[in-house]
Amino acid sequence: MKAISELRNGERFYLETHVSVEDNRTGYRYDGTMFNYSNSGMYLESDYAPRPGRKIRINVNRLSNFSSPRNYFAEVRWRQPLTRNLSPWAYGIGVKHLQVAGPTPQKK
Repeated sequence: MKAISELRNGERFYLETHVSVEDNRTGYRYDGTMFNYSNSGMYLESDYAPRPGRKIRINVNRLSNFSSPRNYFAEVRWRQPLTRNLSPWAYGIGVKHLQVAGPTPQKK
């Protein structure tokens, strides 16, 4: 079996920042924290645990080299329960980007 780092397609960047996760099917939104990202995906933690295969929208408040929030349409690849002594969140979630959008449009 290959190590997870061998299965990655690109360089991973480490940045801890707040994210908002929206379930594409229900429209419900949840808070979370992103810990790393790459061109193909990201790792985040949240109290919401969408099933693998579920499509979600992620709004990242701050990414390196970007001054505006960024939106991602992604597919959940895996989820892992976390213990409260390791994280304030209940689940670790790995996602694969399906589409990267530009800055979030401001409503008038």
